[in-house]
Amino acid sequence: MGLKSGIEQLRLTNFRSYSFMNMDLSSSFEPVVLTGHNGAGKTNILEAISFLVPGKGLRSARLGDVAKREAEDFLDRLDVAQLPNRWSISAKISMAGVSAKIGTGTIDGSDRRQVRIDGKNTSKQSDLAKVFKCLWLTPAQDRLFCGDPQARRRFLDRLVQAFDETHAVRLSEYNSVFKQWSCLLREGRFDKGWLSGLEEQLVSYGVAIAASRLDVIDRMSQNLKHPVAEIFPTAEIILTGFVEQLLLEKSAVQAEEIFLDKLQKSRKIYADGGSISGPHTADFKVIHSQKRMDASLCSTGEQKALLLSIILAEMNTQMQEQGICPLLLLDEAIAHLDIKRRHILFDVLTSLPAQVWMTGIDSENFDYLNGRAQFYDVRESNLSLKNVA
Repeated sequence: MGLKSGIEQLRLTNFRSYSFMNMDLSSSFEPVVLTGHNGAGKTNILEAISFLVPGKGLRSARLGDVAKREAEDFLDRLDVAQLPNRWSISAKISMAGVSAKIGTGTIDGSDRRQVRIDGKNTSKQSDLAKVFKCLWLTPAQDRLFCGDPQARRRFLDRLVQAFDETHAVRLSEYNSVFKQWSCLLREGRFDKGWLSGLEEQLVSYGVAIAASRLDVIDRMSQNLKHPVAEIFPTAEIILTGFVEQLLLEKSAVQAEEIFLDKLQKSRKIYADGGSISGPHTADFKVIHSQKRMDASLCSTGEQKALLLSIILAEMNTQMQEQGICPLLLLDEAIAHLDIKRRHILFDVLTSLPAQVWMTGIDSENFDYLNGRAQFYDVRESNLSLKNVA
């Protein structure tokens, strides 16, 4: 199996419902199971861990929203945005035998995250991805295949970022340039030189974004065809973006030329309130291969199983290519799974060379893991280690 990865110590300060929390965990990195009633603070712990990688965490939260608030804060101040927003997360981690101390948080008045690795400050969130990796599934993703395309793009781009650290930067740059291009046209400012420059940037970033999406889906394809357990469905991911489809049929240079031509010819249409296709409108669908059925038409349990198949395929691909297995955060992930699938999933998770964090309301649903996991009871944002025989 090789060296395992995991968190040895986790500390939260003024994060969500926690004024302060410290967890000292086993260095053998068995799964961590957090159980308790709704609102007890379980998901807040997983969210904190998700902030140890670049991005906005598993809830896509604004930085000021994760700071702990007291009831009087909301009673005394009308402008919540002006409330103190100081919070921090720190962890001692080991990724395949390489140890590090990492931390992140904010200081009052700052709209940027501070990052610290082994005692040194860094200005780039992307540096976190070099020392720590994790993936997650949340209840909000249960209906991913039926919901907003934007949520699917976020899900896909999170998978891509695990292999391409510059993907998030390109996405940010593309969105920034697209906003400038959009504002010029909607305000009727048809400066050809300015628009042409922005369009060239959109094409450069956009084709690179689409190429990364296609590349990662291709790299995952073999693991998608062969699920970790036969009881889990085989998932086929089909991208439907305009630029992504161009790249399936044309060279990158041809795709850039066509995309640039489309942008230039769409100026007036967009200025009049129309829309334009690009990486910002891309989507994907998932096919349940055994049933040849679109995932959006599958049962809730089947959709959850398909999501797990995709996440586990991503983990296996990372292990094969990078030699490191990311941590996995599963928030209420066993909901909608029958007992047979649940037990097989637990067997798979305990065999992974990385720590897995799981939450649930009823501890009895995790009895199959007795002796193979660390169990914590969470009540009113207080943790107690449970001794399970």
